Amino acid sequence: ALLRRDNAQQQAAGFLEALLAALDDEAVVGPFVPMAFRVLAPVKVESAKASRAKLPPLALQQLSRTVLPSLIARAKGVKAVETAPWAKRAALESAVALLAGLSPEVACNDCSEELRFCTLTSLKRLKDEPEATVFAAQVLQLLVRAIQKQQSWVEDDLHSVVTPICDLCSSHRVPLVRLGCFQVLIALIQQAFGHLAPFKKQIQAGCKNGVEDRCREVRLLAVAALNTWHCVGSQ
Repeated sequence: ALLRRDNAQQQAAGFLEALLAALDDEAVVGPFVPMAFRVLAPVKVESAKASRAKLPPLALQQLSRTVLPSLIARAKGVKAVETAPWAKRAALESAVALLAGLSPEVACNDCSEELRFCTLTSLKRLKDEPEATVFAAQVLQLLVRAIQKQQSWVEDDLHSVVTPICDLCSSHRVPLVRLGCFQVLIALIQQAFGHLAPFKKQIQAGCKNGVEDRCREVRLLAVAALNTWHCVGSQ
């Protein structure tokens, strides 16, 4: 309903400016800014179920063009005013939430550089943040999309992708995140098997740990990842 109002664009701009200002001013609500972006672009696990709260695709695309560059600048700490560590983290999580809400085509084609920065930077953080469940799921979702859309930076940065994924697939406490890690490995093996020889031991060790996982769904996907490795390798 808000989007159909005559002054909706001005209200939306004011709301977004308030969110960004909360990051710059070290406001009490600053660390919760990512939650606001998850309301605008909710997490979507099953493709068959659409979220009622999700903004229309066009609105999200416009949002990415106006707000995403500002979030990336804050996450990198390149603003004129020094950005606090928590503000960089909140800006990064907000950017990831926004990218996850876009269609794979828009995220990979129109926001490729932002997608690369957010994915690789976030992967470095996830190992030290076992409580970041929603954030981790969205990062893995972005990575799977990038692999499926054959983004060239994935192969260029394989070390920054494979190593943290192999660690997370057995160490993260949330089964959904471990499942996501094996989805990433399966997609990687299918798309870039020829470049994965240096990571063979890491991948096989991660899969073997997954086969012994306490969660049945994780065990099944770990077996699928091992089978994919052997099948693709035998072709």
